[in-house]
Amino acid sequence: MNSTHRAEGPPAPPCGHLRRALGRERNPLSRPLDRARSLALVLTALGVVLAALLGVGASAVRLTAEQQRTAVATAVLHHVEALVEGSVRKAEATVLGGKTAYRADAAWNYPTGRSNTGTIDVPRNTEPGATVGIWVDRDGHVAATPPSTADLVADAVCVGLVLFGLLGVLAAAGLCARLGALDRRADRAWTRAWARLEPVWSGRAPRDSRRD
Repeated sequence: MNSTHRAEGPPAPPCGHLRRALGRERNPLSRPLDRARSLALVLTALGVVLAALLGVGASAVRLTAEQQRTAVATAVLHHVEALVEGSVRKAEATVLGGKTAYRADAAWNYPTGRSNTGTIDVPRNTEPGATVGIWVDRDGHVAATPPSTADLVADAVCVGLVLFGLLGVLAAAGLCARLGALDRRADRAWTRAWARLEPVWSGRAPRDSRRD
């Protein structure tokens, strides 16, 4: 036997769910369970909006913090030109993202009057005798290249998206659990109502009366 306790027809529009959740829908067929479902949908929608706002806020906080940290780190670094002295070779490890690093021996002058040598990262087709810009610390040692603004923005956006995704999954899981509980409650109510009405509708006496 198929259950017919659920409302048929097209789903209510968002504004309809809001009116129903607030108890302002003028529909005599609207049941407390229908209002509870609409309330769950409205609260989930608000949760998703809040998750989006928190994601944007987290991205902004992350970007500001990373920009300040990069500014402090860059303040003690210096950009110099290094002279490539050896042939380019592939690095031992492959960089994440499918890009392979290439390195070469080079020499540069920093601090002023001091010559330094070492191995630096270079483009793949760099020839000996070419110059490559590098970052060094106050002692002339090679330092990591400061992240660009695009890198910082991409990192901040990823943080915001991860937070939004986690909160969105929690909101969706909560909605599914709530709707499942409401459906089970509706099934039980429909079963009890059918048990009372079926004998009257079919003309049969209730089971309890036949036992007497």
